[in-house]
Amino acid sequence: MTAFDQLDADKDGLLTRAEFVKLAEPPFAPPPPDPATLGRRRAFYDQQFSAIDTNDDGRVSRAEFQTSAALSFREADLDGDGRVTREEALLVERIAEEERQKARTEHCRVNPDCNGDGVIDVEEFVGFETARLMERLDPDKDGKITLQTFLVLAGPATNVPGQPPYQQRREQVTQRFNEIDANKNGVIDAVEIRAWAMATFRRLDLDGDGKINPSEWQIASATPLAPSSPPTTPPVATPKTAPPAGKPPVAKPPVAKPPGPGPAKTPPPPPPSGGLQPGTPLR
Repeated sequence: MTAFDQLDADKDGLLTRAEFVKLAEPPFAPPPPDPATLGRRRAFYDQQFSAIDTNDDGRVSRAEFQTSAALSFREADLDGDGRVTREEALLVERIAEEERQKARTEHCRVNPDCNGDGVIDVEEFVGFETARLMERLDPDKDGKITLQTFLVLAGPATNVPGQPPYQQRREQVTQRFNEIDANKNGVIDAVEIRAWAMATFRRLDLDGDGKINPSEWQIASATPLAPSSPPTTPPVATPKTAPPAGKPPVAKPPVAKPPGPGPAKTPPPPPPSGGLQPGTPLR
């Protein structure tokens, strides 16, 4: 409730949404390392505000805030003895951090804009391309991809409506494989994929600022498919709503709902029926 009083800037006994999302900033949370992190924190507390505002009047009262704080306490009181020990608080924090890491890993697996800042830097692009190819095309996890395996990207050996003929797709995929296979030994590995991805990134970064912005992405995506064409997933990601890490238990913000499994995650849609075009991300 001390936090409530600090957030209530106009001292009217109610928290507006703008007042509540101040929980994302110091002194309630550590200084954010970058603007994207601050944006994700604010998005999280914006979501929490809607859950805590149980009467949907656009304000959080002291009673609503206190009820949420009580629920948060009961979540942390793992043995139900009416006290939260340091060990219980640390365990709750660790579980929450593991969930955040899982969400981040899943997000980065399907979206090259891993940090959600609206642009793709070289580390994001290279990491995304390497991971998605090795995950899809190295089923035995030996770190090597043969041409036979790589040809899976050409799709079914039949003509598919809206897709180039299979022979053309096969030739494009073979050309892409030969482009990545720098030492021409008939297999490609993660090192060669990273080198190819670096070269591809430089081609897409038209202004040479070290980032692929939405305009550059759209220009590259509008270009007819070629062996070095980019993925077609837009780089702007929906901000993740993970709570900030490293917050001491006493400053832990109220939790909007009692413990239990969160909403089911929607799995990424399957690849198109015509097969994966070379250079496009897995979906």
